[in-house]
Amino acid sequence: MVHEDYKEMIPARALSALDAAEAQALNEHLENCAECRKELDEWQATAAALALDANPAEPSPQVRERILDEVRKDLSEPEVVPFRSTSRNLWSSFGSLGAMAAVVLFTALIVGLVVLWRQNNAIRTELEQSREFVQLVTSPGARVRELKGVGGANATVAYDTNGQAMLVADRLPGVPQGKAYQLWFIVGNRPPMPGKTFAPDSSGKGVLKEQMPREALDSPVFAVTVEPVEGSTAPTSPIYLRSSAVN
Repeated sequence: MVHEDYKEMIPARALSALDAAEAQALNEHLENCAECRKELDEWQATAAALALDANPAEPSPQVRERILDEVRKDLSEPEVVPFRSTSRNLWSSFGSLGAMAAVVLFTALIVGLVVLWRQNNAIRTELEQSREFVQLVTSPGARVRELKGVGGANATVAYDTNGQAMLVADRLPGVPQGKAYQLWFIVGNRPPMPGKTFAPDSSGKGVLKEQMPREALDSPVFAVTVEPVEGSTAPTSPIYLRSSAVN
């Protein structure tokens, strides 16, 4: 078998769906192929997420229809290509489900794994952001400010003595196309100093990393407004989130 043949076996290996001969062949290949080992690790992590997920992702009706279209197309072909092993193949392990049901089930599992692989990457990103926030909060001289807003929206800004800041927001509603939330630094009677823009995810969570202006390091008030996605030099809408002044 060539390298691509082994790569095609990796998703089935993550599902423990290879027979002994196929698993042994793949194991021998993995001993000398770092690329495939890395890909197998990613598939196994996703498979673990699938097993532990309390709310598993379900393919949409459109995805199901595409799967069935592919199955119908495959069944209309005169030639049937077996899954490598002649003694025992993947489809036989599904028994009485039948060939068509086995194809649909296996394809649906792969679709689910791909979806969860993407979700797994998002979880890794969220965990990394959480670690960064904790490191920032626990750094010497770090400060934390709470922002309150409309409809239960809230945010927390942590920043260190060098002005490295991180905002974590929750319960933010989505913004119209071409719009985003923008962070502002307010010091005394000066005009608000603009920060970067950010957009929340579908659950209303948003994260922003920022370098604060030097003038804002002592006693800033943080505010968030809705602005054009490229940002504004001065607020163009009412304040949506705001921290209290520090005495």
